[in-house]
Amino acid sequence: MAWESVERVLSPIPIALDQALVVAVAGLVVNGASALILAAPGHHAHGHDHHHHHDHNLRSAYLHVLADALTSLLAIGALLAAKLLDAVWLDPAMGIVGAVLVTRWSLSLLRDTSRVLLDSQLPERSTERLRAVLEAQGGNRVADLHLWSIGPGIHAAAIVVVSD
Repeated sequence: MAWESVERVLSPIPIALDQALVVAVAGLVVNGASALILAAPGHHAHGHDHHHHHDHNLRSAYLHVLADALTSLLAIGALLAAKLLDAVWLDPAMGIVGAVLVTRWSLSLLRDTSRVLLDSQLPERSTERLRAVLEAQGGNRVADLHLWSIGPGIHAAAIVVVSD
């Protein structure tokens, strides 16, 4: 999207503004409806569920349609400005803005999912809480403890306990 937009800034091409507006509005309606469906109670794609567990697939789908809806909004604004103010350069410029936003959201999603894929260690406070629970039981001593995420809200542990 960014590459094509930069090419169009450097070498403008004619735009069929009326047809492009119809396509952009249709895209906004479809993606807006999809975002509402994915954000409906029970999906929790927006990351505000009560257990703070994130379904990365739903979040990815939600961010995808949200990014598409925002891109449609940017396109509609740029196409209207091109039509009414002869500011044709705004269409590819908004393509660049849209590409930057999509890239930011994508990097955030990649950062979160890569923690799961790479078995990222949980924060030290989680490990220490588990250690305290295990050691509170009749003279147990935790000799080695590794706690990591294997999925949204799902954890695994490797524990060595020395016990009488």
